[in-house]
Amino acid sequence: MQRHASATVIALIVVCEFGVSVFPVAAQTATQLERDVREELRGERDLRRLDVAIAGSEVTLTGELETFWLKSEAIRRAFDVDGVETVVSEIEIPPAESDQKLAEEVAKVMQRYPYYTLFDYLDGMINGGEVTLLGKVTPDKDKADDLFERVAKIPGVQDVQNQIETITPSLGDENLRSAIAQSIFRSSHFQRFGSQANPPFHIIVQRSVVTLTGWVQGDIERREMERIVRNTQGVLRVDNQLQTVQ
Repeated sequence: MQRHASATVIALIVVCEFGVSVFPVAAQTATQLERDVREELRGERDLRRLDVAIAGSEVTLTGELETFWLKSEAIRRAFDVDGVETVVSEIEIPPAESDQKLAEEVAKVMQRYPYYTLFDYLDGMINGGEVTLLGKVTPDKDKADDLFERVAKIPGVQDVQNQIETITPSLGDENLRSAIAQSIFRSSHFQRFGSQANPPFHIIVQRSVVTLTGWVQGDIERREMERIVRNTQGVLRVDNQLQTVQ
């Protein structure tokens, strides 16, 4: 009987030793993870005031930031930390005065974008401060991501859904763009737009199919542009979506 009792005591001692060692390790892990996340956020001054809470591998960020760009940057930085599997955002952004006011600001950003050309088309929708970016852009620059960043930095934007499509690079399409532009700006109807990087009409060339969008003065210009494009060698089809101001 004494021998069995001793074995039992030894077993209990071993269990207790393991039980004591587990909890400090878990606590140290949570503390280290929080420290790592805070260190990552510290790289952006505006993110330093966020509260950070850790539950296992989940990080919760709480606080107020000026723009959606800062919010998305905070989430990205938290995910960059080793050991973080989930990020819960409770970050608030001050709302805009109205969706109409926000739409005007988004439109300004698009129109003033320095790489917005004749061969790009941009559009968007706004609902409750959430912006959806639409359109197609040429592949010569990272336009879709660049526009996302610029719009996300507008005060009042609560979220940005980026649905801008980057057209697949194609030497044939690039040659068509050049040929179409030369023909259009030689026309007396459109010569006045030849020096504008971002005219009121846009020409989307994708796999030799051309879509005309935007605005022209009247139906004569609408039909003339379609005629010029149709007569350009290499064009397979023309989708004329031009609208007129008269």
